[in-house]
Amino acid sequence: MGDVFGVYAWPVRTYECGPDGAASMASVCNYLQEAASLNAETLAFSKSNFEAAGENISWVLTRLKVRMARFPRWGETVSILTFPRGGRRIVAYRDFLLSGVAGEELGRATSEWMLIDLASRKVVAIPDSVFAAANTVREPVFGDEPFAKLRWDCRETAADALSFRARRGDIDLNGHVNNVHYVEWLMEGRPDAAGPCRELDIVFKSETLAGEEVRVESVETEPGSVVHWVHAPDGRDHVIARTA
Repeated sequence: MGDVFGVYAWPVRTYECGPDGAASMASVCNYLQEAASLNAETLAFSKSNFEAAGENISWVLTRLKVRMARFPRWGETVSILTFPRGGRRIVAYRDFLLSGVAGEELGRATSEWMLIDLASRKVVAIPDSVFAAANTVREPVFGDEPFAKLRWDCRETAADALSFRARRGDIDLNGHVNNVHYVEWLMEGRPDAAGPCRELDIVFKSETLAGEEVRVESVETEPGSVVHWVHAPDGRDHVIARTA
């Protein structure tokens, strides 16, 4: 299967930046998603590889942790090294390192993925070929147990809760709201007083379809640290996250 490491680079475009001229957290998450897709294609287990083999299955992101030292600015080129790092029967892990042109580390991320049957929407077992491609050289970017348990403990609805209706433009190749749009929604709910966001830890619990309404509740639990809950009107969890 060859080298399991993939390195991909893009210039930061104007439309990926905020008022400060730097790429947003959502833009960084888009870079990670694209790098993961390209590396999976190279390693022969992308959505298109599955389709070519007659399998109606695809990857869905279930967990993501991002920590940025600095966001790249408009016109800068960001380089992303990504590699699979094993997993278990229904979960696969993938790590990322983001660098600037001089080689300095801009940030790092780790992720957890599952495969679903696109017709039944049920989780399926991950092929052994995916685990055979796991990196055995580099250390995990956040250690062997990178994910903390995320919980929404607030008993009352946040006073500044936001409501969104999923648009057709939010829907991705898997037929549901793309993970990056949830990140955009979280950033809308993050209080200005909490300051700039450099860290994201998010767990995806259920999918959202076009036209469905969601609510986003956000509470600053300690200075700069905000817990977010994205849910359906009936209380069904879509996302629980922490930003800092």
